[in-house]
Amino acid sequence: MTRLRALVRSDDIGSLTAEGREQMRAYGVTTVVDLRAQSELDGTFDPRFPRPASDRVLLSGVEYVHRALVDDASLKRLGDASNMYERYLLMLDTRREAFRDIFNAIAETEGGVLFHCFAGKDRTGLVAALVLELAGVEADDIAADFAETDVQLAQQYERWIEQTAPEKRDEMRDELRCPPDRILGVLDFLETKWGGVASYLEAAGMTQSNIDLVRAKLA
Repeated sequence: MTRLRALVRSDDIGSLTAEGREQMRAYGVTTVVDLRAQSELDGTFDPRFPRPASDRVLLSGVEYVHRALVDDASLKRLGDASNMYERYLLMLDTRREAFRDIFNAIAETEGGVLFHCFAGKDRTGLVAALVLELAGVEADDIAADFAETDVQLAQQYERWIEQTAPEKRDEMRDELRCPPDRILGVLDFLETKWGGVASYLEAAGMTQSNIDLVRAKLA
């Protein structure tokens, strides 16, 4: 069991209505950590996904922090990977300092923290898995939580697939999936190469005290 209202994983909160933003605050969110690249914030990374005007609306009393998990310079390298699992490992291997900065942002805040990217699927999925591992959650439960992504985003998946050329839809449908074995592979990779999530973050420069603060948020 982990603490309720401590951490919230989300897709782009720019789609929230005014009522939704107030509900976010009422839920206890005091800090929003945005994992998107700068081009995503500017609405220029893909013409299919323009930045909505509501994305610029900031709630008073809520701190907004930008910590890009994948920066613009890294996007092409990730695109060259043959599958999504390889992209996950590339993110972990090449963006250690980004993970450190994200986890420091979570550690150094009071109140509830919402972290989001664009789809709320891959980048947030990785961060959520690492946080849960730090909190002592069993790997199979982390994998089940990750797989729940497909249930929550099923309708959005279909909208994106409909916007894709017919000959590319099967490939996109496969890339959108979040199977449990993918995140289990990530956890095995971190354990084998780094000795676990805490050691990975420590090697990236995160202090033990901040690692303990992240753990404490879900205790």
